[in-house]
Amino acid sequence: MKNEFGMDRIKNILPTGNEGTLSNYYKPENGYIFAKTGTLSGVVSLSGFLYTKKNKLLIFSILVNNHNSSATAVRRAVEKFVEGLRNKY
Repeated sequence: MKNEFGMDRIKNILPTGNEGTLSNYYKPENGYIFAKTGTLSGVVSLSGFLYTKKNKLLIFSILVNNHNSSATAVRRAVEKFVEGLRNKY
């Protein structure tokens, strides 16, 4: 997608922190993640593009399958994981 359409178009299509399906997540600093969520019974996913604090672009896909927790709790754990990636790389 990035190569075919460019990041400007992706940024216009996918929500960032505090917007759309990410409206309750990634609030401290928005504009560094552009992603699509997915939720089914027992499944939570997040795929997209992430700019790290060192301004590297990471393309990622996270899938949590067969969880016994609430979807909100899983999304918060994914948020913490993604923020860790952003800070580390």
